[in-house]
Parts: sequence; C-alpha cells; structure tokens
Amino acid sequence: MLVAAALLAVAILQAPDLVAANTSEHGLWLAPWLMWAVCCGVMHGLGFHPHSLIGRVLFCPWLAWPSLLYGLWLTQGYFLS
Repeated sequence: MLVAAALLAVAILQAPDLVAANTSEHGLWLAPWLMWAVCCGVMHGLGFHPHSLIGRVLFCPWLAWPSLLYGLWLTQGYFLS
C-alpha cells in the first residue's frame, strides 16, 4: 500500500494537471479524494493505526485501496508516456 501511495503522490506532485479541476475533465472533488487516499496509504503502509474510532473510520485502508487503484489508473499516462 505504501508503494501505491508513493506512486500516486509522485504523479500528483509532478503532473497536477492530470487531476486538477481546471485542466482536466475531472471534478473539483477528485484531487482532495486522491490526496486522502495517499494519506491513508502512507499511514497504513508505515504501520500507524489510530486509536480513536473516528480516526480508524476516517483512515480505513479498505476504503483507500479502491481510491488508490483508481488514482493510479487515472494517472497511468504519467508513468507510461
């Protein structure tokens, strides 16, 4: 999960036009959603587990996996070109 989060973070940082609302066909919600997925992936990949119920629900890795995979699919043009 840490590798997927790192790859997506690199793609977002190096080519923000792939997910930005003004330069892509995606909506305003996509960039914060993918950044949340990167945060969840890094937290889970490094072994950090929140103690509070709200933290565990907010940073649930099972919710982040589909988001990370979708983000990597969206940014595949960055890695393949």
